[in-house]
Amino acid sequence: MAKDLSEKAQQSKGDGDAMKILEDALTLCKFGKFHFLLLAASLCSIFAAMLVTTTSSYILPVAECDLKMTIMYKGLLNAIPFLGQIGASLFTGFLVDTFGRKIFLIGGNVGIFIGTLLEGSSQTYWMMLFIKLIEGISLSLSFSAISSMLSEFTPISIRDRVLLTYSGFTSTSLIVAALLAWASLPLPIHIVVWEGYFELHAWNVYLYICSIWSFLAMILYYCLPESPKFLLSHAREKEALEVLKTIYSMNTGNDRDSFPILSFNTSGTLKPTDVISLKKQLVNALVEVKELFRRPLIYRLLLFSFITFAGLIVFTSLRLWYPQISTIIENYSKNHGETAQFCVMITDYMDGLKETPSDVILTNITEPSVCVPKLSGTQTYMNGIILGFVSLMFVAISAFLVEYLGQKILMFIILILSALCSASLYWTNQSIQIAILMSATCGLLQTALSLQQNMFIRVFPTTLRALAVSIIIMVGRIGSLSGNIIFPILLRLGCMAPFITTSCIALGLACLVYFLPNVNKENKDTGDK
Repeated sequence: MAKDLSEKAQQSKGDGDAMKILEDALTLCKFGKFHFLLLAASLCSIFAAMLVTTTSSYILPVAECDLKMTIMYKGLLNAIPFLGQIGASLFTGFLVDTFGRKIFLIGGNVGIFIGTLLEGSSQTYWMMLFIKLIEGISLSLSFSAISSMLSEFTPISIRDRVLLTYSGFTSTSLIVAALLAWASLPLPIHIVVWEGYFELHAWNVYLYICSIWSFLAMILYYCLPESPKFLLSHAREKEALEVLKTIYSMNTGNDRDSFPILSFNTSGTLKPTDVISLKKQLVNALVEVKELFRRPLIYRLLLFSFITFAGLIVFTSLRLWYPQISTIIENYSKNHGETAQFCVMITDYMDGLKETPSDVILTNITEPSVCVPKLSGTQTYMNGIILGFVSLMFVAISAFLVEYLGQKILMFIILILSALCSASLYWTNQSIQIAILMSATCGLLQTALSLQQNMFIRVFPTTLRALAVSIIIMVGRIGSLSGNIIFPILLRLGCMAPFITTSCIALGLACLVYFLPNVNKENKDTGDK
């Protein structure tokens, strides 16, 4: 027994030395062309992932008659991608840690690309709903690996800044989604390919355009190598060293054979790469998984999961319902010639829903009834762009302040500010005030969640990182799904109910920040120690 423990301790020490050498090797590789290519792949992949959940918000008003959607159907369409992610996240995390990041980054984006093309060709609501579910599953294949891949290729000296830049991609995707919607959805497109069976409208074209990001992501990831940290953690030293030589050559312009590090062990000799069977890989991975449910990792997993769950309940519901709220305010201004207090406009809309069971207007001039959708105007698309820019601004400011305040203190301040912004909506009576406060609330919540993500991808060991991230994301998606169901229920209780709830949750999360593990200032991955 003592001998086994001694051998295990010696192996852990050897693995720690190898990871330390790997970090030194990444520093020697510097930051250059390779990392820009990796960032481009991450950008396209994040765009593809975010558009899976965001496009529904913009097509609901324009497609409500084509797809015969009631308000309940709209909520279900918004929520269904999260259900797909919940069902697949746990398994994909385990598989990504076992078989590598690259194959799932490519496969997930292939699935999103095909799914978006099929979604754009949808002719019925139920066809679109099913495809959205498949897209959610495809998204889960790639999403947990994006941040792990980026973190494991980045030198420790700039890892925080690169990960915060990556967080800004989410904000940028909101801007891109709004711009593409603004450019395509108002167009009077009606292409009849097969009358009564296959007809294309502006929203179909919008979805076709959105598929380009997953196509670019799968091409870029195909051109990138596997993570060297993953390779090294699975005893594939030769392959890990070859990857580092490639990075070194691309970034510095030097010959790959001039790379100064020849081995990842202190003896100076390169260990041969073992050929491991599929069965052996699965058995080894299951043994590793047990460590995730032991102290202290289990405490970290529970804490990060709860914070992500609560944070995404409010953030996702606000983000996905924001276009609807903007449309309510815009239509109120058109109908009354002026804006009113925030609660007056929301209450006016809710009273209208009591009179008509859905938000599809049926004008009974002649038989059959004619469906007239409530279309979003310029203000709704502008508010979507403002949301993206405000979120991007907060991420950029946090990237600067994190060096001075640290992640925990900055996250605490951001959560307090988001609670204040959400509660302040009660006193607004101008559309620009509402747009700024709603954007600030969403942007601050997103920045807080981004800071937390930068922490949790570094406090778990490499062999368990993708699985831990997948579990946290799965729990978070349950929060996203719940938030989209709870939001309209709270809105029926009172106009400020969802926003007061947001403030209370943000204040509660600010208190929990104290219990988060510290990440050292040298930006090292504490999980591999």
